[in-house]
Amino acid sequence: MKKFALSLGASAVLGLCSPIASAQSSVTLYGIIDAGITYFSNLNGHKTFVANDGSIQSNRWGLRGVEDIGGGTHVIFDLENGFNLYTGTMVQSGVLFSRQAWLGFDNPTYGRFTLGKQYDFFWDNLTQFAMGQVAGQYSWHPGDFDHLAGTLHINNAIKYTSPNYAGLQAGALYAFPSQSVSAGTGRVIAFGLRYSNGPLNLGAAYTDTHNLGLNGPSQAGTTFFPDLPATPVLANSVSSIGVGGSYRFGTSLTRLLFTDTHFRIGRDNGSMPTYEVNEVLQLTPATTLMGGYWYSKLGSQKWQNGTLILDYALSKRTDVYTSATYLRASGGAAPVFLGGGAAPVFTNGMYVGTGSSSTAVRVGMRTLF
Repeated sequence: MKKFALSLGASAVLGLCSPIASAQSSVTLYGIIDAGITYFSNLNGHKTFVANDGSIQSNRWGLRGVEDIGGGTHVIFDLENGFNLYTGTMVQSGVLFSRQAWLGFDNPTYGRFTLGKQYDFFWDNLTQFAMGQVAGQYSWHPGDFDHLAGTLHINNAIKYTSPNYAGLQAGALYAFPSQSVSAGTGRVIAFGLRYSNGPLNLGAAYTDTHNLGLNGPSQAGTTFFPDLPATPVLANSVSSIGVGGSYRFGTSLTRLLFTDTHFRIGRDNGSMPTYEVNEVLQLTPATTLMGGYWYSKLGSQKWQNGTLILDYALSKRTDVYTSATYLRASGGAAPVFLGGGAAPVFTNGMYVGTGSSSTAVRVGMRTLF
């Protein structure tokens, strides 16, 4: 990613630092802008075209800073905002940095310690193995309940990531109870492990979130359990575990992923396992092709997703792409893409709308800065 970097002396930032500190500090402005048009074969029972943005990657801009304070230790921070391109509004009204906002220390010997709004280790360690990492929102697992798309922004978090020991890194996170339903009103505990050695990459993660607000019908086309209403609910706990890996053979990257999310909502509880396999082919230095499939279930409800995407890089930071995703739901679930905007109809927890499948075909462009 080519970034617009502003090397700022601390005198420009705080008006206090020396010229020496100035040369060792920097603030980087960065971002992603994605826009396009999507055709849905079944959106609330209708075929329709939608002008939407942030599909292959959510639109964002941020400020990332680093200051060398000596002894190999750096003060680091990241402030990142999500926005809607077509309307110019913030993704989360009233929240300036809705994606992440943290400050901490980084040292190659002792690791990284950060405080603030942060992601868990599904985002850090497992997103790299998912179809959605290349193809975007229509390829994420149902509702992103396993956090691979980064929709869980954890407030009040303390996070530690160890140094890299021969390719192995571990991490832990604890978040104090929050008043923001986007991050849950209860505590969050998370752990992660990853390993990288040449063509082989492996990852594992666990996250336990208490009192998390969920909107099953609009997020994934489900009421979770038959006795629950087709409205937002407050889950007592949502705990997810996942493992994944990839191996590169020349220009081909094979990726496998498994996640399992357990819901406890009132007196109901159940698990949603998801199995995924996908292949990324670098056809030319500028052309990437990815194809993949995942299968997920929750009780009698089942989802299947197949995705193809072709991406062409116009330059180092701008690309154009076209994608096609087929989603099929059964057993009482509705075919709802993450962020698809559908509002399915349910009776006694069973989908009674039109059609058990939907296809999303998209053409778009993206630029990085």
